[in-house]
Amino acid sequence: MQKQLTLLFLLFFGSIIHAQEPVAKDTVVRYANIGYDANGNEVSFLSDTPPLQQIAGAPKAFYSYYWEFGDGTYSTEKDPKHTYKKTGSYEAKLWATNNYDTGKPPATRPKKVVINEITKDVDDLATMTDYFMLKRNREPMIDEEMVMIVSYKNTNNYSSSGNIHLFYNEMAFKNDNFLEPEIRMHHGETLIPTDVMVYNTDHNPTKTFLTSIENELVSYRIQPQDSTKKTNLPLSMEEAKQLYRSQKSISFENIQPGEERNLFLTMRTAPEMIKDTSAIISVRGIYVPDNNYGDHTVKDMEMEIVTSHDPNKMSSNGVLMNYRLVRFKTLKYKIKFQNNGEGPARTIRLETDIPDMLDMSTLKLRTNIRPALFVLKNLCVTVVWIQLF
Repeated sequence: MQKQLTLLFLLFFGSIIHAQEPVAKDTVVRYANIGYDANGNEVSFLSDTPPLQQIAGAPKAFYSYYWEFGDGTYSTEKDPKHTYKKTGSYEAKLWATNNYDTGKPPATRPKKVVINEITKDVDDLATMTDYFMLKRNREPMIDEEMVMIVSYKNTNNYSSSGNIHLFYNEMAFKNDNFLEPEIRMHHGETLIPTDVMVYNTDHNPTKTFLTSIENELVSYRIQPQDSTKKTNLPLSMEEAKQLYRSQKSISFENIQPGEERNLFLTMRTAPEMIKDTSAIISVRGIYVPDNNYGDHTVKDMEMEIVTSHDPNKMSSNGVLMNYRLVRFKTLKYKIKFQNNGEGPARTIRLETDIPDMLDMSTLKLRTNIRPALFVLKNLCVTVVWIQLF
């Protein structure tokens, strides 16, 4: 008989959340179209999405949106307005994600936008909460694409040039998670060969490691993300190469004080990607803001392999563990659930079966509830527990 773990929370907002089984995917290709209206360099974009196919028993299906405007900026609004700084021809892109929907995300053809005159000045407003951020437009699905947004900022009081190193396809998995990514760069960045890089170690007298908390984008909501400031760049690079088999290194130049930049990677999951859709995978970014120094930031972004886009799910980072070799191993489970109900509820009850092979005395429970969301109807909570064998 399996043991059962029950988690009970009293919340001001919510509805009873039930785990959802994977749903059959519709193979019919649907399309989302881009429309726009330009007034000088001010452009109003319009998303035209196909009807949703509701998952039975799930909260009401809806679309979330991610736009790229072709000039290094992006938006997560449904119908955004954007002001271009310069005249020219731009390629606008749209990714619409179908939440609680049985079909595949709709495909979208890019739209060419031509700006012939500047009728409005653009103010460079700071938008980043930190100087290096990794985000994504949605969770990865088997044999489909997602977009990773890499944002970086110059916090020095002088212009500088540096590098960004991105690592993916974890060694822990037999097959690659992602195919060769498509990279879109808008500020003169260039790809550099990884075998010719030289790391400056002159400014690392103490080998001190400092830790901090940073952010990641999950369904367009800010969640805690691991981040570490370090000074020993060769060590950080070697550690990343031991964990990941694929790497992209990007060089940037003359970023001005306070300037913010974005670059974008379309990452398509490999057909032979791990089939267990509860697994957690990650990518790692190393940001070197000034090539004259070894100071850098290391940031990991975790993602879950999904069969449908559903804020309510459970995932584990140890699903491929050999059960004959599990002694003293650690499993980390994450449960994410969100209130999409129309009205309040007093109790949310989460239940899961715990196999007898686990040592219940080593169970550790951690919760991550964001108080700011209690004022919203769409309450989102993440529950994490760790099990030790």
